[in-house]
Amino acid sequence: MSDILRELLCVSEKAANIARACRQQEALFQLLIEEKKEEEKNKKFAVDFKTLADVLVQEVIKQNMENKFPGLEKHIFGEESNEFTNDLGNLPLWTSVCHHFNWCL
Repeated sequence: MSDILRELLCVSEKAANIARACRQQEALFQLLIEEKKEEEKNKKFAVDFKTLADVLVQEVIKQNMENKFPGLEKHIFGEESNEFTNDLGNLPLWTSVCHHFNWCL
């Protein structure tokens, strides 16, 4: 159990680092926002958004937990799809974490 908690603390720090990096430049951050499609939208809201940071955080957490605890991948679910298109209509970007960076000791 302590290994899972340690890894959750590690991925939460990675998530915070991703969020901080994405928020550092406001002009760039505005390009990293996508309005969710009707089928992805939370029905409680008239308008629902996701950010590239949301998608990256979710994928990093999934990747790290799957690597550390094989078999856990069947039980990790996220709110966001890994497809992202900004409001300028640029081509879709599908995120996938390919490398394991060890940001925690």
